[in-house]
Amino acid sequence: MKVFTNNEFIKKLNWLTNDVKNVYYSGSNWSKLNKNGYWQFDCVVSIKSILWGFSADKNKLRGGTIYKSNGVADFTCNGGLNYCTKVSKDFKNLIPGEYLCMKGTKYNHSGIYLGNGKVFEDTTGWNVNKCVISDISSDGTRSLNGKKLLKWTYHGLLNYIDYNDQQNDIANKSLDQLVKETMDGKYGNGEARKKALGSRYREVQDRINEILYGKKKYYIVKKGDTLIKIAKKLGIKNWKTLYNNNKKVIGNNPNLIYPGQKLQY
Repeated sequence: MKVFTNNEFIKKLNWLTNDVKNVYYSGSNWSKLNKNGYWQFDCVVSIKSILWGFSADKNKLRGGTIYKSNGVADFTCNGGLNYCTKVSKDFKNLIPGEYLCMKGTKYNHSGIYLGNGKVFEDTTGWNVNKCVISDISSDGTRSLNGKKLLKWTYHGLLNYIDYNDQQNDIANKSLDQLVKETMDGKYGNGEARKKALGSRYREVQDRINEILYGKKKYYIVKKGDTLIKIAKKLGIKNWKTLYNNNKKVIGNNPNLIYPGQKLQY
């Protein structure tokens, strides 16, 4: 059973971090208010509580959290990987909403990747003792306000989350909106960008290249043309510049061009 789309899941985690008074706590009184009015969670309980329906309702037991509801198992930090697919140790192509943990180390800790190099986690690290939004590098290193602390070791797609939501969202956005978001860093770089944008990667990247480097222009070679004539016609000072930019099309002999060839300038 899918409890949330990845976008819905991320919104819930941001809400828990920013709008709900919370404190790190490990014990049987999880997802309960303490005497100071703070909701109590540890790293993996904060994630499970959201999946189990936590709403911060003071009139409901454990704030609306129902143990093992929505078909969600009671898993440990490392055990969460048993409820994931596409488990990997490569952190270069993370998808928003992925589960993170430190399996293979002495630390039992988990978090959720939010996108844009950000991670939700409930932690005692950096002496924060609450839910925070930390940073993650391409090798899994954690940091907060520039201070590095430990590494995530594994990540995977939680069975309870629908990860198609981002692709549906991307499919419905205008090209201009996607270009702006991409240039703002929302979809990462390189392979991560290709994976995030899916079938729309090429059109988005082409538009970005136009913005950064100018729109490509082409000249179609006509009968009787030479590179010198074409360069003069196009206002290019040195025909060799035209040749060097189109060597793959022309070949090794700059004096040998054919009608119909498409030269970039």
